[in-house]
Amino acid sequence: MRAFLLTTVFVAALAACSPPAQQAERPDTPPGPTTIACNDVAPNAARQITVSDEVVTAAAASDLRGGSITPGTYDLVSAMRVGGATGWNGARAVALSVSEDQSGAVTFNWAGAEAGGETDRWTATFTETPQPRMSYTCGRVGEVAADFAAQNNTLQLRLQDGASGQLALEFQRRS
Repeated sequence: MRAFLLTTVFVAALAACSPPAQQAERPDTPPGPTTIACNDVAPNAARQITVSDEVVTAAAASDLRGGSITPGTYDLVSAMRVGGATGWNGARAVALSVSEDQSGAVTFNWAGAEAGGETDRWTATFTETPQPRMSYTCGRVGEVAADFAAQNNTLQLRLQDGASGQLALEFQRRS
C-alpha cells in the first residue's frame, strides 16, 4: 500500500510540474449582445422633420385612395397627427425603402434617426388586400392597419400611433 501511495504522490508531483495542456485561445471578455439590423437604409440627415402640432381630423386624412407604389427609397417630408397620436419628440430624418419581389410582395424598410442619435429601424411586409396592412417582421412586432396613397413620386402613409391616433406621413421618392 505504501508503494502505491508513493507512486501516486510521485505522479501527482510530476503532473504539477508539467506545462499545462494547450488550450484553444479564448477572448478575455465575452462578446457583447448581438444587435440585429433590420435593414441598411440610410436616412438623409439634412432632411430633419418634426411631427406637426397641427392636428388633422380623421375625415380630412381618410381620402387615401391607394395606387401603385413605385419601388425605391423615399424621404419623409411631413408628419402630422391624426386623432390622439403621440408621434415622436424632436426632429428626425426618416427614409423608407420600398421593394417588391417576383410574387408582388411589397416590403417596407424604415430607418429614422434624431440628429446625433441612434437609428430606429424596422421592416414590414405591406399588403393591400382585403385591406391595407403592415406586418412587422423585424424591429417591431404585430400587424397594423395602414392607409396609403401613391401618386407620381409621392407616397402617403397613415399608420397607427398610440392607442387612439395615427400619424399621417408623406414621403418623396429620391431621384
